[in-house]
Amino acid sequence: MTILLPRLPSGIASVLFEEGLGKLAPATFHPAQVYSPIGGSRATQDELRNARHQVVDLAVGFGFPETASETRRIAFDRGAAAVVVGAFDLTWAEAGARDVWSFLSLVLLPDVTHWRFPQSTNRERWIATDLTRHTWSRLWWQATVFGGAEDILLDLTESDLNQLLERRSIGGDPRLVQALGRAVVQDTNLVARRELIRDSSARIRRRLAFLDMRSLEDAQVTEMCKEIVAESARAILDSKKQ
Repeated sequence: MTILLPRLPSGIASVLFEEGLGKLAPATFHPAQVYSPIGGSRATQDELRNARHQVVDLAVGFGFPETASETRRIAFDRGAAAVVVGAFDLTWAEAGARDVWSFLSLVLLPDVTHWRFPQSTNRERWIATDLTRHTWSRLWWQATVFGGAEDILLDLTESDLNQLLERRSIGGDPRLVQALGRAVVQDTNLVARRELIRDSSARIRRRLAFLDMRSLEDAQVTEMCKEIVAESARAILDSKKQ
């Protein structure tokens, strides 16, 4: 049965954020929380508590609650992506609800959120206005989109993932984003990864204007991405020779 997580209305989330992140204490309930009116089973206090324990236990392995290096916190992300998917068994529709993620960052996991992004006053990390940038929703989408291709996810940096997933025409298609990510990781040309992903993504988006990805077989998608990445690499290298 679908699990429904509590949702923290955006107005309440904004108030909590503005009042000061240092005042937030972890909890499994907020008096203003609501739930989706569409069918499912509401997460119990025990289920929320267990999910929190899983995330915290993982974070401890990377230095939580003490200050940790950016490298360790990014490494935490890769492990946390799988934990978030497993602990919060959400449908795509439930995961697309921004208020769900605001509840996690501001109510259930404020201490871990603050540890992951220390000194951050970026609202998007706390209030889920952009699901690709929120502390927890971005991890759920990463793990979901790269399901079955976790090896590629491990090889991609945070910057790489931003380039791939913030472009919805690419990031919204697991088959395409996996194929593009794999082609970039496996490219042997001496081209900066960020530059290669940017150029390749732009070329793919132009092709998507007249190509329906659903008409292609898996092998065709893979081959197309390899060709586009190779084409991008050649173009970048040629531009540097001029």
